Amino acid sequence: MEDDIKRIDTNDLRVNLTEYLTKNLGDTIYITRYNRLVGELRVYTEEIRRKTELRIAKKMIEIAEREKKV
Repeated sequence: MEDDIKRIDTNDLRVNLTEYLTKNLGDTIYITRYNRLVGELRVYTEEIRRKTELRIAKKMIEIAEREKKV
């Protein structure tokens, strides 16, 4: 997956947020205000989201098991 970078002004983002979230899956969106970077938004694909959830669940289980041993 190639990481496309989008530079979007806050006013444009406010008006078109849903469009950006649905059409730019897997992209990084840099949010600017008066040509200054004010934020970064990563739009994940369903596959990346699922893998991330599994990693988080695995870490939670590992931590719980370590706490049981103590």
